[in-house]
Amino acid sequence: MSVKFDLFSENVIENKTKVDEITIDESVVDATELAKNNYTDYSKYVAQGRSYPQIYDGAKSSYRRAIYGMYKGQSQKKMKVAELAALALPYHPHPTSVSGVIVQLGEAGNKLKLMDTQGNWGDSTRGVEASADRYIEGRLSTLAEHLLCDSVEYAEMVPGEIDKPEPKALPALLPLCFINGSSGIPSGLPTLNVPTLDINSMIDYYIDVLSHKDLDYRPKKFPNPNLEIDILSNKEDWNNIMRTGKGSIRTAPRMEIDSNNVITITSLPKTKNGEHIRRIIKKEILLDKVDLRDESAKEIRFVVEKVPHKQCDMKEIFKRLYSKLQSSETYNMAFFDENKIYVPCSFHKVVKSNLQFLIETHQNRIKIQLEQLKVKLKVIEIIEDMKKKNKFKELFDLDSKEALEYIRNTYKVDNDISAKVLQKPLSYLTREHKQEIIDLKNDIKSLENDQDDIYEFLIGKYKNIKKELNQVIKNKFKPTTFVKAQEA
Repeated sequence: MSVKFDLFSENVIENKTKVDEITIDESVVDATELAKNNYTDYSKYVAQGRSYPQIYDGAKSSYRRAIYGMYKGQSQKKMKVAELAALALPYHPHPTSVSGVIVQLGEAGNKLKLMDTQGNWGDSTRGVEASADRYIEGRLSTLAEHLLCDSVEYAEMVPGEIDKPEPKALPALLPLCFINGSSGIPSGLPTLNVPTLDINSMIDYYIDVLSHKDLDYRPKKFPNPNLEIDILSNKEDWNNIMRTGKGSIRTAPRMEIDSNNVITITSLPKTKNGEHIRRIIKKEILLDKVDLRDESAKEIRFVVEKVPHKQCDMKEIFKRLYSKLQSSETYNMAFFDENKIYVPCSFHKVVKSNLQFLIETHQNRIKIQLEQLKVKLKVIEIIEDMKKKNKFKELFDLDSKEALEYIRNTYKVDNDISAKVLQKPLSYLTREHKQEIIDLKNDIKSLENDQDDIYEFLIGKYKNIKKELNQVIKNKFKPTTFVKAQEA
């Protein structure tokens, strides 16, 4: 007796014919084809949110859940990273990765730290590892809350991977991946490498789009990179990366040689470090012709100096270092939404999707808040009218059901408003409410203005966050410079 297997079920089917008489079941899929399809599906699953960021907020799922968990659950005091990670566990199915994500948000090597930290959080740009998560403390910074989480409670909620509702995306004013850069290596899909962008010019791009009140409008000026090194490629090469979502640029270190022939290196391409400098001038170091000092503390600083009374051409060494420390940076911007993976993906497509989600979130917030304020105003107006006309006496002889019906019929309101009037304590009923009514009407008018022109409302948001960001990053970054190759 032989058997055949149905790939679409767990049933083993008996076949009493001889092996050479087995008929082929056309519903059975070729194993190679099945493996290929399953691998493709798995690749997409891994890419969506784990290796690639979401197009609405520029965040991978682990980052979104870590930020959302901290925003909802953290206290005003700094907490151990292990405790902060626990806040994300109701949303993220891989607990071991959350601590690492939080450390990455707060490490010193970031262009913009999103955590208020205490202890050694490490610096990936200098190869410094953070201390264990049970020893270092922090909290999501106020700036990060304003930049990434404003009105997140009004964002569209979706079932999470472990069936707990979570926001579809963060209502981020800027995509997270462009603030500090992002990379990833999915299975079977192109490698992700998103550049770090200059925050001020990125905000200017957003304001330009909103000023035209058309999300399809494409500003001519793209944001500048925030790499803190020199770029040998021309500006059009960079613009092409922003326009198409992929491309390469040639980068060079920032270094100078002074009148005493002392070489100082103050920045390096991402793929280079102090060990590369040592290898390039290894011969001169071994012959005791030059000294190499690493004076890096909070910033990169390497000094190459000639040993006294030794013959050495420092200008030749400068040229050699500058040439060999150059690098090529290849970018591939990839994102996903609930329906599709976009690879490569243009910068403007991300901006448009980000703004669409922001608009939806704030429109939902304004709608809900308007309804709440109007109900509150109506309740107070009824109370004021009843006090003015001395109608409260008529309620004393009524039971709760009759009182509810009396208010509903007298003021033509629904049961919810009638109930809210009756729920107010006596001390509230006897209080003066004139100023409260004025404040409520002003708040309602302000929300209605925001509702009428959501673009102007968001422009105000971006102008405010720009001021807040500039207080944090003022004079922190050296601007990225495009240097012509022949001048370098």
